[in-house]
Amino acid sequence: MRILHLLKSDKFSGAENVVLTIMNLFPEEEMIYASPDGPIRKVVEEAGHRFYALKSSKIGSVKKAIAELKPDIIHAHDFSMATNAAWAADKTPVIAHLHNNPPWLGKIHPKSVMFALALPRIQQVISVSESVQKEYLFGWLMNGKNTVLGNFVDVERVRRMAQEPCPCGDVDLVFLGRLSAPKQPLLFCEIVKRVKEKIPSVTARMIGDGELAGEVRSYLSENGLHDTIELVGFQSNPYTYLKGGKIMVMPSAWEGFGLAAVEALSLGIPVICSGAGGLKNIVDQSCGAICSEKNQYEDSILKLLSGEVDWNQIKENCCIRANVFSDKQTYKEILKKAYSGARK
Repeated sequence: MRILHLLKSDKFSGAENVVLTIMNLFPEEEMIYASPDGPIRKVVEEAGHRFYALKSSKIGSVKKAIAELKPDIIHAHDFSMATNAAWAADKTPVIAHLHNNPPWLGKIHPKSVMFALALPRIQQVISVSESVQKEYLFGWLMNGKNTVLGNFVDVERVRRMAQEPCPCGDVDLVFLGRLSAPKQPLLFCEIVKRVKEKIPSVTARMIGDGELAGEVRSYLSENGLHDTIELVGFQSNPYTYLKGGKIMVMPSAWEGFGLAAVEALSLGIPVICSGAGGLKNIVDQSCGAICSEKNQYEDSILKLLSGEVDWNQIKENCCIRANVFSDKQTYKEILKKAYSGARK
């Protein structure tokens, strides 16, 4: 069976990580990764998978890819690519894999309307949390075809990759994700600034790149944080940089599953987060904290950095929690059912 994975981004981030994990889980199937060309090509090919460069993420380019590759199933990731695939696929079955629940989901919005119009042409939907369908204004259109499937995280792979040499030292606080509005990197910088007022020696690292990178650099310059927050940009192996963090801070405005949180937990790193999307189902008091106000982030971080906690117990709790999301066999079986259902 030939399965075509369609993605919009040319860079490596959460959804792209999930797709590579799925491709690794199905060596018996022919899977092709298709997206606009960019840094992601190297990541895909280094993982041993076939990459197809889309000219763009628009319907015409998707249609051309389908005509050339002749897949048995199109596995389209996120709303826009699923919408485009639905109109480009002709008779090829389409699975829409929804990795997040963006703010426009509950509103009359061009994207919410376009996806609603495409849904009758989509055979199966996979969403990373129940909140996706619940928050979607036209969620009833997903009835009977939506499977809720939280991401599988290959925690052993994360731990193995984290052992590779890293040119950076240890830090107190770490951020991992795209420097984009949903992840709120500027709020992370502000939280670090507040902690620094109490602990002048605090250190931090931001792993990732994105459209807000310039604003982040300006904030660091304007607030004298250049020597406090280290920017390492995009890394094909972020885990070796992540392992040097003592605490992960995830102040996301919205999330689908919250993959980076599980990756941090798998390395014994507690997560202080917003609880957005799937994060509220990942993080609990045993392995971090959920915060809604800046002072709550500050208090939670100061408590952990005070030295008055049992770090060995916290690390153990984190690893136990991460292992909950590492059931490879169940994840693969659910995907198999979705593939079978799409072809009926």
